[in-house]
Amino acid sequence: MTDSELLEVTITHNLRDATEVNELYHRQWIALDWDRKGPDPSSYTGRGKTDVLLFNTMQQQGAAVIAAYKKATADNPSRRLVGLVEAGIEFKDMNGLLCLPLSAVLVVDSSRTFLGNLAPRQCTVQPCGNRARGRLADLVRGLASPRSVGLLHNQDVEWLVTNYLIVTGMCKCVWSGGRSYEDIDHAGWMADGRELLAQTTISPTLVRKKAERLLKLASRDRVLYLFGPEASESQCLEGITYQAIEKLIPRLVQEAGGRWLVSRMLPTLLGSNGEAALQFG
Repeated sequence: MTDSELLEVTITHNLRDATEVNELYHRQWIALDWDRKGPDPSSYTGRGKTDVLLFNTMQQQGAAVIAAYKKATADNPSRRLVGLVEAGIEFKDMNGLLCLPLSAVLVVDSSRTFLGNLAPRQCTVQPCGNRARGRLADLVRGLASPRSVGLLHNQDVEWLVTNYLIVTGMCKCVWSGGRSYEDIDHAGWMADGRELLAQTTISPTLVRKKAERLLKLASRDRVLYLFGPEASESQCLEGITYQAIEKLIPRLVQEAGGRWLVSRMLPTLLGSNGEAALQFG
């Protein structure tokens, strides 16, 4: 694994003992609790073995980690530690827990930007490279991430589109599509009396699927739009107007309100070297 391919991992600490969770948070360690049998994967079975194998890979090759400590951050559930497991670092022990220390640690608010998309899914610890796509690795190394729709929180994209529809005058009013249809994000009324139905996605793999569903709602008095990554426009289908999310931002920042919105959705995070890791002008 090269430095540019640093393993990206997300972990949530759901230990029964709140004191242990607090101690891990303040030490800036991550930990596993599978009967506390040490680092040998052969001592475990099932999910425990999978997790311990992953911890061994992280210990040997290094990893970028975003870690949640629920009982230690009850005042702000969105608070996370982002840090680096250095390759070759020794395992630590705390009350029998299998631990790895983090370095270059940042305290971040995961409710802002792509960090909110990196919660563990179906398990406590897992690789998240398919969602982080190198951005978490860049963050812990203090590198600037290129401006992209992938840096947006997935829920914020819908609000970005809502504001765009209103600011540009495309719609005179906008309604949450999910309240009336299963397969759209926005329902808007246009000045000419037609209804605008729109879908949004930041995932380059979902554009075709969303377009197919959107087309099922086509009618003469409706206009269909799909907002997604610029590179995925070719996946859209005839009968739908495709707009790249990247192109919405320059239009919004022409006005003070739009600049505030983009700044709120795409804030600057500081990298481990003290320089801005996510910069948006």
